[in-house]
Amino acid sequence: MYRNCQKKFFKYFVSDRTLLYKYTFLSFIVGILELFGVALTYPFINKLITDGGKNSLWFGGLIVLAFLGKNLVMIFYNSLQVKFTKNCESEIIKKLMQFFLYGDYKTVHKIRFAQKQQIMSYLIPNTVNNFLIRILNLYVNLFIFVLITAFLFIKFFTATIVTVVCSIILLSAQYKFFKSKTKNLASEINKAGESTNSTYNETLLDLKNVKILGGEKLFYEKFCNQVERLKDISGKLLFYNLIPPYVTEPCIILLLLILLIIVSAENMSDTASLVASYAVIVTAIFRLAPTISRIQVNLTNLQTTLPLAKQLVEYYEKYDITNITLAEKTNKIEMQESLEFKNICFSYDTQPVLKNISFCIKKGEFVGIAGVSGGGKTTLADIISGLLIPQSGEILVDGTPVNKLNLKIGYIPQEYSIISASIRENIAFGDEHIDDEKVIDSLKKAQIYDFISSRFEEGIYANPFVDNSGFSQGQKQRLAIARALYLDPDILILDEATSSLDLKTEDEICNVLNSLKGEKTIIAIAHRLSTIKSADKIIFMKEAQIEDIENFNELISHNKDFQELIKLNNSQPV
Repeated sequence: MYRNCQKKFFKYFVSDRTLLYKYTFLSFIVGILELFGVALTYPFINKLITDGGKNSLWFGGLIVLAFLGKNLVMIFYNSLQVKFTKNCESEIIKKLMQFFLYGDYKTVHKIRFAQKQQIMSYLIPNTVNNFLIRILNLYVNLFIFVLITAFLFIKFFTATIVTVVCSIILLSAQYKFFKSKTKNLASEINKAGESTNSTYNETLLDLKNVKILGGEKLFYEKFCNQVERLKDISGKLLFYNLIPPYVTEPCIILLLLILLIIVSAENMSDTASLVASYAVIVTAIFRLAPTISRIQVNLTNLQTTLPLAKQLVEYYEKYDITNITLAEKTNKIEMQESLEFKNICFSYDTQPVLKNISFCIKKGEFVGIAGVSGGGKTTLADIISGLLIPQSGEILVDGTPVNKLNLKIGYIPQEYSIISASIRENIAFGDEHIDDEKVIDSLKKAQIYDFISSRFEEGIYANPFVDNSGFSQGQKQRLAIARALYLDPDILILDEATSSLDLKTEDEICNVLNSLKGEKTIIAIAHRLSTIKSADKIIFMKEAQIEDIENFNELISHNKDFQELIKLNNSQPV
């Protein structure tokens, strides 16, 4: 599983192979320099003993230079590692953001906000900074281990054979033990992290409602339980990740004793060779000890982070992130006369949301879409917006069939999303070349320009937004209308845009909409039916189908389901 996951990870996420090749080459150089430093120990000690130190200084100097060179290469090596991993992290984050922005709306929309946040802020950084770095560190330490061990094989064949066999047995047992301990914890910590993040978002994104309903204690306890669970799992995982060096150390001492005993038996008659051999073995073990420890730690941590890498790879394959097309801005279709739907059907998985939907909207009409929750109203609006493509049926603009709607749409949501910028930048949302005259004209049509010019000395250049505040809810909805009008759309879509407003503010917003009748085609999804009371016609939906299309008075006179919906709205007079 590890090798397969690693292969896919590098295939999908490591685009800069040049750096990877440089990294591998440097790993080999580091191993050679480590070997050079160890190998020179034998002639250095031998010369020191046999000729009283004559010429041994050269060997000593070469040893110092070897280790100095190795450390300089390691510094450069680490700088490459940081560059490589951070480049990789930023590329993965950009690819995922590209998917969220350019990917199929039907797919992206189904991924919860908490899950998106967990992918971007937790999954990617932790995978790169643990899984990828552990692989790179494992490679360099394996190079060092293999080269020094190969030298020991050549110099002390029998002793090294016995020692390697013993070390494989000891380290395999150790790895197997820690693998069994960390495997389940690694999967659990990812789930616990996502649950904690989700609870955090649920609580703080709806803080006002939590406080009004007096739910602080419930949500706080829920959050604390998630934090405690995450703490317990991460604590155990951290503990098992810290243990290997302390287990490896006595194993290395044991291996050193085995080596020394065997070498002593083989070189008992030659004192100089025996002392030189001791020096080489001690130096080799001195270099191998941290290397073996790092290999063990990296293997244990790879096992820990494998579920993260596996999950990232699964996201990549599930959503086919490689084939995301960066859609260029295309010329919008202008609706001159009408928009017509004929037998439109749409489903989420196997659940039908729209069944044989047919209607016609004429330019300049004010059309309401009403019905009980889950009736398909928002999905219908998403198709009109061009976000979703129907699975069957026909759409005609001015009598001409189109594959996908690409009309000039202005969208007004229930909650106005404020960006941390000036009023003009909030209105010209996403426009790189802001037209101040269009901003002012849009604010005037939304009937909020006078308030802004009298309240703020900087006018549209003011930045009064602090933590999504600075304006009342009604004023925010006027800003939302202005943002939609800035695009000079053919169609304005209101997605339950007045459902959270008080009756007076709702009435004011309705007056703004009525002032735009005839000039713009208005499509309003209404929870509160008072919003669409003055609509030219209302598309009344029930169980994914259109039950009736008439104006407000006609519907209330004979449609029993609409009358029932009116009763449900009686708490807020229409």
